[in-house]
Amino acid sequence: MTISLRSFAAIAVAGVVMLIAPVSAHAACSIGGSGVTYNRSGEPAVFKSLRPAKPMNCPSARYVMNKWLRPAYARSYSNRLPTRFYDGYVTWRCRSTAGRSWRCVEYDSNTSFRFVAYRF
Repeated sequence: MTISLRSFAAIAVAGVVMLIAPVSAHAACSIGGSGVTYNRSGEPAVFKSLRPAKPMNCPSARYVMNKWLRPAYARSYSNRLPTRFYDGYVTWRCRSTAGRSWRCVEYDSNTSFRFVAYRF
């Protein structure tokens, strides 16, 4: 059995795409703006490295982050990130996973996103 050069090239490209696809699926999304949010006590928190999990996409994760999670921190006097918030449709629960990494989950729709947040 012989493989033409064109077929070999197509197989090679398909293999490279299969190797790259999982990496790009977990790439961080832009948060927008500086990523810094201040609470009512004037304490800043940095939000970055937003990563949605399937079936959520970057625009949806960015919407929840910027419209609900960051404003919830901004409305509080606490220096802790909110661990539960309602976005007008569903309730999100967040927890620290390791160091500065966080994960927020909405259990009814089985959607979640991850991000890094810290105070400075």
